[in-house]
Amino acid sequence: MAEPYPIELRKRVVESYECGEGSYPEVAVLFSLGEATVKRWVLLKRTQGDVVPSKKGGGTPSTICENEIERLVAQLRDPTAAELTAAYNCCHAAKQRVHVSSMKRALHRFGYVVKKNADGHWRLSGRMSSPSV
Repeated sequence: MAEPYPIELRKRVVESYECGEGSYPEVAVLFSLGEATVKRWVLLKRTQGDVVPSKKGGGTPSTICENEIERLVAQLRDPTAAELTAAYNCCHAAKQRVHVSSMKRALHRFGYVVKKNADGHWRLSGRMSSPSV
């Protein structure tokens, strides 16, 4: 996701509109913005009193913990990401099951390297020297 526009630009745009320098489309052209962007910023200023952007959304936190991955890797010995996911899902209720892409993200988060082998299957090849956490 792109970074928000600077607050100073937002203030100048809203100030320009409120001073009567033009309509929404004219102010948008003046600052090389979309008309809807100008409308949103003016509405934000009117409802909240400032034009500070809201925080980015969070998403759902992962339920996969490092201890479970280490246990499964030791138990399965050189598993593919799909094998790890299947083993993880066997031990969990339906609502706690994960997709293979979630398992790959968790492996990466905990410092494991996942590579494709000659068959085209994703194979766990061990931990990196220092986790990226």
